Amino acid sequence: MFGFLRNEKFWLVAAGAVGTIIGGKILKSPTTRKLAVQGLAKGMMIQGDAKEALQNMKDEAEDICYEARQEAEKSKSKEDSDNEV
Repeated sequence: MFGFLRNEKFWLVAAGAVGTIIGGKILKSPTTRKLAVQGLAKGMMIQGDAKEALQNMKDEAEDICYEARQEAEKSKSKEDSDNEV
């Protein structure tokens, strides 16, 4: 009569159904929503900070390149003026 209780597939289906019900309750709870929103907000803050840091590094690299070009031009113009004499 209760032979289905010995069937492994029955227990897998039953566990899946129970897991779905419990998972639905957990996902719909206000605490879970609050935690998810807080996690998302922290992720967005980290992303913003990372973008800002990357932009600062790009700006600094551009400044260094500009200064290096200016220095190279000065050196070249100095060599040219020395060669003219």
